[in-house]
Amino acid sequence: MKLAVFDLDGTLLPIDAGHQWVHFLGDVSGEDLRAEVARQDQFAVEYKEGRFDVVSFVEFHMGVLARFARADLDRWMARFIDEVVLPHVKPAAKQLVQDKLDQGYEVVLATGTQGFVSEPIAKIFGISHLLASRPEVDEAGEMTGKHVGGYCFSAHKITQIEAFLEKMGVCVEDLEAFVFYTDSMNDLPLLEFVHSANGRVVATNPDPQLKEQAQKRGWSIIEIF
Repeated sequence: MKLAVFDLDGTLLPIDAGHQWVHFLGDVSGEDLRAEVARQDQFAVEYKEGRFDVVSFVEFHMGVLARFARADLDRWMARFIDEVVLPHVKPAAKQLVQDKLDQGYEVVLATGTQGFVSEPIAKIFGISHLLASRPEVDEAGEMTGKHVGGYCFSAHKITQIEAFLEKMGVCVEDLEAFVFYTDSMNDLPLLEFVHSANGRVVATNPDPQLKEQAQKRGWSIIEIF
C-alpha cells in the first residue's frame, strides 16, 4: 500500500476554510456572531504563535454548529462551497492530489478543520479518506455541540494515521511508499514521524518556520499557490 497524506488549509487551499466558515456564518445566518467571529480570529492568532489549544478550538466549532438547524447549515454550506471555497481551488493543487491517485496511492486528508466543513472540500479534491474531528448528530440529524472521531492537530495526526492504517490492515513498516504534504510548522510531529518511517515529507507553501526546518533537513519544498 502507498499512502499520501495531505493537510488542507494553506496546503491544498490558500485559505483557512474553518476560519472562513465562521465569518461566513456571521454574514449569512442573521444571528449576532460578533463574539464568535472575534474568538475565531483569536484562534488564528494563537495558531500562528504556536499556543493553539485544539480542545477549546473543537469545542468552539461544535458549539457554533449547534446554534443552528441542520437544514439551514446544509443550505449555507452549499453556498459556502460555491462562494468561498471553489474560487480558491487551484488547478495545481487538484493536480497534485490527482497525480497521487493516478500513481495508486491511498490519499488521506488529515486536517484540523472540523468535518462538516472539510468533508465536502475533500470531495472536491477527489479524496475519499478524511481524518478530522466530526460533529456529533442526534437521531434527528441535528448537531449536538459535541464531536466524535478524536482530534486531528499536530501530534494527534499521528494517532489518526495509525488508527487509519490499522483499519486498513497495514503497519507503517509495511507501506510501499509514504508521503506527507503540509504548509505548517504545527505539523512537525507528523513530519518527523513520516521521515522516521523512511517516508517523504514535502513542505508545501511552507510557513517561514517550516521552510527553515525543511532547508536545514533537506526536505522537499514546493509552492503551488
